[in-house]
Amino acid sequence: MQGEWPLLVPQVDADGLDRGGIRLPEMSVPLATITGWNLRAPERGASEEMVEFLGSIWPFAKTKAERAANDSRPSIAERYPTRGDYMKKATAAADDLVKQRYLLPQDRDWAVERAGKLWDAIVH
Repeated sequence: MQGEWPLLVPQVDADGLDRGGIRLPEMSVPLATITGWNLRAPERGASEEMVEFLGSIWPFAKTKAERAANDSRPSIAERYPTRGDYMKKATAAADDLVKQRYLLPQDRDWAVERAGKLWDAIVH
């Protein structure tokens, strides 16, 4: 088939995160803007071709002082003073998903561990 097809992406919240869907701890207790899609800019070339939606991640600044003037997203330090505070919130988010039956109980620890690895990758 030939012709033009619209590229539809979800609406996003103030952090740039998709509004809809089930949010794993990385999304409900965010350290970054994470998308499951990635649009190709025309200046990059091949804008007439379909591209894979590979996703993107744009970490929040670590501190308020490091945040760019045009970045309205609060920094990591403004959201979570310590790794322990972040992990407590990520654990609560995973527990809530189990309670709502969106996450299997046996996958809860994996989800919390994954959130911790994201903290380590972005903050350290």
